[in-house]
Formats: sequence, structure tokens, C-alpha cells
Amino acid sequence: LAPYDPMFYEEPLHIVRGDGVWLYDASGERYLDAYNNVASVGHCHPQVVQAIARQAAQLNTHTRYLHEGILDYAERLLATMPDALGHAMLTCTGSEANDLAMRIARAHTGAQGLIITRFAYHGVTASIAEASPSLGRYVKLGDNVRTVPAPDSYRVAPALLGAVFADGVRHAIEDLRAHGIRPAALLVDTVFSSDGIFTDPPGFLKDAVAAIRAAGGVFVADEVQPGLGRTGEAFWGFQRHGVVPDIVTMGKPMGNGHPLAGLAVRPEVLEAFGRECRYFNTFGGNPVSVAAGTAVLDVIEQTQLIAQVRCVGKYLRE
Repeated sequence: LAPYDPMFYEEPLHIVRGDGVWLYDASGERYLDAYNNVASVGHCHPQVVQAIARQAAQLNTHTRYLHEGILDYAERLLATMPDALGHAMLTCTGSEANDLAMRIARAHTGAQGLIITRFAYHGVTASIAEASPSLGRYVKLGDNVRTVPAPDSYRVAPALLGAVFADGVRHAIEDLRAHGIRPAALLVDTVFSSDGIFTDPPGFLKDAVAAIRAAGGVFVADEVQPGLGRTGEAFWGFQRHGVVPDIVTMGKPMGNGHPLAGLAVRPEVLEAFGRECRYFNTFGGNPVSVAAGTAVLDVIEQTQLIAQVRCVGKYLRE
């Protein structure tokens, strides 16, 4: 392997097995996994494993043949969101989803400017790495990218949080315009996980979303981290704020570790991209991936997982 693949911990763990919330290393040591951001319904959940195996034994190919699985999954996925988000597009990774979201936003607005938070992480494709300052000195931010301070709920009074964040967005819009760049999108992880995890009070995103839309741009909610009920309050992080994004991007937890990601988008926002561009992803939304995604949705519903998250979160806070 290339020498630049970062690993966790100075002495990396050699993990050989996962089971629910537990990880086991090569010596048999057991670890409570309170960090992993992939296994949304637990490591090796039997329902997900069986769904993957069953579909892999039947058919796995690209998405240029008709297949009911992808249609059924898209309908169930969109049913968890506001009606305005009427189309789904599936990819393999969150990086691809955010890359695609930016292409759609720029086609819709005819603009190029992108506003993100100061320590955001949105992916590793060339265009999205240029909008991922958390990657550090390895990546230079794109000329069309502006950063704003995240809504720091530890240092700013709750009543002022939304206004302060929106002011930062407006300043970024002004700076883009001063350089002859029109704003295309505000892209944020709706729990600001790379910036420090800022979630309260619900509703503080509204003013910033209004600001980007007033400037002709769109709001893209990156739900890779907060999605699928992880806040314990709603299925998606943006729902806590009472806003309906123009594009919602999703990633790794959708397939509980199996490569599945994608986006939901307002049809009117997708129209220009659909008219002017072709998009195809060989493995995005393939039969095995959507079988995994469907099983994840089943488990979330059957186990009332969001209520469990809320209960355990309350316990941890106390």
C-alpha cells in the first residue's frame, strides 16, 4: 500500500471481527466502538448481512438494466424526507455525492462560488477536497471556495447563534462577489461534526439558508454524519432546523459499511443538470448496495432505533 494512508492511533488496532457495538482485535481484546461512523445499525447486523448475501447470489451488476430494487429503495428513502425533495441519485461514496451535488448546484445557478465552514470535511475527490479544509495543509482551498466560522454553540449565546452564523455567510457572499464570483451553494454538515459537533439550539440554520437563497444560491445539507436518525430527534439532521434543503447528500452509514451513498434533490434544481449533462455511476445503486440500504431502513424501523438513540444520548449526557 502507498505510505500515505492514515490510520487510527499511534499503535494502530488490528481489528478482525465486529459484532453490534463491539470490535475485536487479533489477540481477542474487545473494544466498545463509540467512534465508528460507518456501521449505523451495528457491525455485521445479521439482517444486513443476509440481504447482501441473498442479492449477491442472485444478481449484481451496473444500473443500466431495469431493476425493482433501486426504485423501491429510492421511494423509501425519499419518503423519509419532505415532499419537495422529489428525486434521488445514488453513488458509492459521500465524496461522489457531494461532488455531484456541486455540479448540480452550479448547473442550476450558473454560478461557481461555494461557502463551507472553517474546518469542514466533505470528501476526497479533487473538487470536494478543495472544499475540505479539515484535510489540513495537504489540500489548497479552491479559488471559488470561502470558509465561515461554524456556529459555535459553546462560545456564542444560543439566542445569537443563528444570526452570527448567517452574518458569516453574508460576509462570504460579499467576498465572493468582490472577486467577481457569484455564490452557487452553501454546503454544511448539519451537525458540524468536523468543526466540533454543534447541534443546539434547533433552528439556528434558518437565517443562513435564507441568506444563501437571497443571493441566488442553493442550500446543500451534508447528512453523511447526522443522517439515519443519529441525532435521536429526527431521521435527518436538517429536519431539526425546520428547513428544507435544495439538495441532501448522504453516504457511508446508508449501507452499514457496504458502499452506498447518494443525494436527494428538488426536481427544479436538478432540471438544468439533467438537460445539459449525462451522469452514470457503474456501481452506484447496484442491486447488492440497495439490498443493503433497504435492510438498514428495515432495521431502523423495526428496532425503533431513533428512540433508542435519544434514550442512550440522554443517559450519556446525564
